[in-house]
Amino acid sequence: MTGTKIENGATAADVAPKKARRGVSNQTQAVTQLRFHEKDAAPNGLFIAHLEDVRIDWSTNADGGAFTGISIPRVTLHFASEHKTAAEQRHVYNTIFPQPSNVDTIPGGKDAWRVDNVFRLIKHILDVYYLKGRDMTTEEEEALSLGFVDYEEDAAGNFTYSPVDTENDVIPAYRTLFENFVAMMNGTFNLKDGEVAKPCYKTADGKFIPAWIKLIRHKKVKNEWRNAGQNGELAFDSFIGNGIVELMKKDMPPTVLRLDLSKESITPKETKSAPTIGAPGSVMPGVITGDMPMGNAVDNSAFNAALKDMPF
Repeated sequence: MTGTKIENGATAADVAPKKARRGVSNQTQAVTQLRFHEKDAAPNGLFIAHLEDVRIDWSTNADGGAFTGISIPRVTLHFASEHKTAAEQRHVYNTIFPQPSNVDTIPGGKDAWRVDNVFRLIKHILDVYYLKGRDMTTEEEEALSLGFVDYEEDAAGNFTYSPVDTENDVIPAYRTLFENFVAMMNGTFNLKDGEVAKPCYKTADGKFIPAWIKLIRHKKVKNEWRNAGQNGELAFDSFIGNGIVELMKKDMPPTVLRLDLSKESITPKETKSAPTIGAPGSVMPGVITGDMPMGNAVDNSAFNAALKDMPF
């Protein structure tokens, strides 16, 4: 029996799908992604970028931490510079991890701030991109609440720890919270049949919305400079403070974000071997290179590129 004739004497067997082979293509990434550099900063010390992607990733901790050996979800916020060429774009990531449930992370515990930081960062990003001045609905608040209660409160307002299971309670609860947050950002939360998802970090015609972002290399703690990111790279501060992102307005400076030069630096400073702010582990001492005048960057190409073709 012969195969079905397609055209020009060819049969279905002759035109079977071609398997992709390994090799160099337009999708091959030749070099690693570029990081933001202080030379990319605007005169005010902030950076111009856009929120490129919001997604959930999974990883398994093997470092002896709270979730060792357990696959945990994390939210990845990917910011990129306004360069039109992908090879020239700068990239920076902010990651939101679940927090363990224990006597120290319940309300009133010495590490309660770690859980609160998760909520504050999510709310900050929602305020900027999703809510835009409105209050959250009851449904949205419920969608962004952890699905477990690991404490009891007495009449005097004191909290005691009520154990919950990490794999069956904590991880699923954070997964649901993260999924709902990502859905809100990507336009799929309560999306009706037939509607097209519209990420809130893009314009109606699909362009990325430019924003000011606050990155720092070091932060002064107890009169000593400490790294904000790994190895002193530019990174978002673990403590939100007055914010880490603000949408740009045409011909207007940022109204909320500020770089406090008395305790925040985007240039390398001498640091002692101390834990990175808000993250476990130690870092190597930095190198003094001197302060860069904010208004005299040598090559603020990322800043200049951001001022062109603004989608206003």
